[in-house]
Amino acid sequence: MYRTVRLFVASVIFSLMLGELMVRAFIPVRNVGPTFSEYDPEYGKRLKANLSCVRIAPEFRMQFTTNSLGFRGPEPSSFPERGILFLGDSFTEGYGVNDGEEFPDLVRSTLAKQNTARPIPVVNAGIGNLGNGRWVKFLRNEGKRYNPRLVVLQLSDNDFYDNLAEGLFHLADNDSLVENSPRSPGSLRHVQKIIDAVPGLAYSYLICLVRDVMSFTAAAPQAMPSEEEVQRNNQLTYRLIHEIVAICERNGWPIVLLSADLNEHQLNELEVVVAEYKTPIIRIPSRETHPELNFEIDGHWNAKGHEYVAYQVLEHLKGYDFASHE
Repeated sequence: MYRTVRLFVASVIFSLMLGELMVRAFIPVRNVGPTFSEYDPEYGKRLKANLSCVRIAPEFRMQFTTNSLGFRGPEPSSFPERGILFLGDSFTEGYGVNDGEEFPDLVRSTLAKQNTARPIPVVNAGIGNLGNGRWVKFLRNEGKRYNPRLVVLQLSDNDFYDNLAEGLFHLADNDSLVENSPRSPGSLRHVQKIIDAVPGLAYSYLICLVRDVMSFTAAAPQAMPSEEEVQRNNQLTYRLIHEIVAICERNGWPIVLLSADLNEHQLNELEVVVAEYKTPIIRIPSRETHPELNFEIDGHWNAKGHEYVAYQVLEHLKGYDFASHE
């Protein structure tokens, strides 16, 4: 019996090793390495605090570090109130580039060099794979604690789907926002804990391939939405963005919108939504017009892209009187 068990265990180990070699040789895996986020009962998820890891993808190898606040960026010397607050998804988080190459940190380091005596705090609250509902809740719950002198909200085309998938809010019949009850952590979060608990397992290409397939399957829509459902979902996104801008307006926090990959129609609609607040929009060129700014396969901004975006943000800041917002 023991011989049978040993043979079974040996065959399983051999199969896993063979599978690992086959995946590494023939199948590109997008996310190799530990997951960055964990379940949060209020927001759905948050970045792990004090995380330091390497993420490997077909086009890059990225060092990723978070501070004690659970944001990407260096550890602040004190709580970063009255700073510049960056909100957004994986483009703001800086997926694909090493620590210090993401555009919020490039803005931070440039401003620090310009004002060494009183550097302006910068908070990169970007988190990948989420929509705009989190930022409504974040600004309502924690905005006054940070009391930002400027909010930069980065928007993406996938926000429209992510807002539906997250389910943090829905639209009532009168088009008002209704906050939904928090969801419990799904099975993928339990799988994540197991993978992260076993040393080295998060860097198995085979395990990470299975994890990516499970994530994709869980996120895939069950059926094609109707045209009416698409329009309703679009309205949810625009309503969330309007609420974010309105919250900032009520609290005296200037805000600028940053378009990562919105198309012309979405941008035009967005301008109508925020017209009453005269909110400026920084338009970053699309992949089609400036492919050199993005990873070819992954699609996120590369290091050159983040330099370009940081420059655009800094150019906008030149017309902003920070001294009057101390």
